[in-house]
This record gives sequence, structure tokens and C-alpha cells, in this order.
Amino acid sequence: MARKVIFEFLEQLSKNNSKEWMDANRAYYEEAKNELINLFEPVLASLKEIDPRIVQPTARKAISRINNNLMFHPERPTYKDHFGVVFGHGKGLADFYVHLGTDETLMAGGIWHPDSARLKKIRTEIDYEGHKLMKTLNAEPFKSWFHFYTEGALKTAPKGYSQEHEFIELLRLKSIAAMRPITRKDILSVGFHDMVIESYSAILPMIDFLNVALLDDDGKY
Repeated sequence: MARKVIFEFLEQLSKNNSKEWMDANRAYYEEAKNELINLFEPVLASLKEIDPRIVQPTARKAISRINNNLMFHPERPTYKDHFGVVFGHGKGLADFYVHLGTDETLMAGGIWHPDSARLKKIRTEIDYEGHKLMKTLNAEPFKSWFHFYTEGALKTAPKGYSQEHEFIELLRLKSIAAMRPITRKDILSVGFHDMVIESYSAILPMIDFLNVALLDDDGKY
């Protein structure tokens, strides 16, 4: 299957993570990226049938840069060991993410480490409307497929909230995001397209809940 080149390229990049290697293998990189585009272009078309609010116009635009940001993290290697594909409603809002890596493959949705202003808005929404979010989290197939990121969660209640709050476990979170582990075999299978669509459909109510919290009455962030 042609899309195997996506992982073959990433494995070689992980062993030869340097600008010199990338410059010498630019055609190899473009081949892998083109296969990624071919994989996700029909996926994006199907996702937009479900959710026309998705802002990415093409699969190419949905692919994250493979370069690491060395200005803020100089200790990181020059290039990532994965491809990331993001579909969402706009910058700063909750979105849907597919991670294709050498060691880890997954689908996820939500908002990762929002700044204090956005986190405050989300906690306010959970405080008032947490039962709506819990309905999504307890629904199938979300409950079977996804689990929440709890790393870095507060050990106590955030300021202004009681330890006895009905939704205290959600209020403690610093990232409101859930992930579904998948395998490389899943990505290489003919059923991957449908798997992405089904996963997006399952997590979309959570994404909508978060974006309602973040957007004002005019629909602006």
C-alpha cells in the first residue's frame, strides 16, 4: 500500500534528524506528505458534510509543520517524529487531531493547555452546564473509544470552586481533551476513512461544548 511511505519516511527521519538529511531527502519528504494528503483529502470532504464549520480548505492546509519550534524549545530535535493533521473551527478553539507517529498513533479532540483566560471560560461553562458535557462523556461510543488526558490536573479545587462541586474532576483539568488510541494497522486499513468520521462524530459534541464556552454571542473568539 502506497501510504506505508508515511511511516517509512518518519522512521528514517527519526534516525537521521538533521537539516542536512532533510535537505538531501526533500523529495522523499514530499512523497510521504503527498500520500498523507491523498489519505486525508477524502476524509476532509466527508467531515465537512458532517460539520461545514471546519475551516481547513484542503488536507494540505490541515497538516501541521514538521519542524519543531526551536526558539522556545531549543532542546528538541530539528524535526518532529510524527505528522499531525488538525481539523477545527478556527484558531484558539477546540479542534480534532490525528497523530501519525513512529511510536504513537491516535485521534484526539478538545483543547490542549489553554491559557488562563480560555480555561476560566471553560470552567465557568462546566460549572453551569457540566451535565451537558457529562452526557457526551458517558455516551457510547465516546465512552468506549476515548479517555481524558488528566496529566497535570490540579490536586485541589481551582480558585472559586468547592471541593464538593459536582464536576470537580473536570474543573481540575488543565487540558480538556480526550484521545482514542489507534494502531498503524488501522491507518493503513481500508476502513481508516470511516474510523476517522465515526470518531469525529463521537467527539464533536464535546468540541461544541468547549467552543460555546470560548465564543461570545456574536460567534467571535
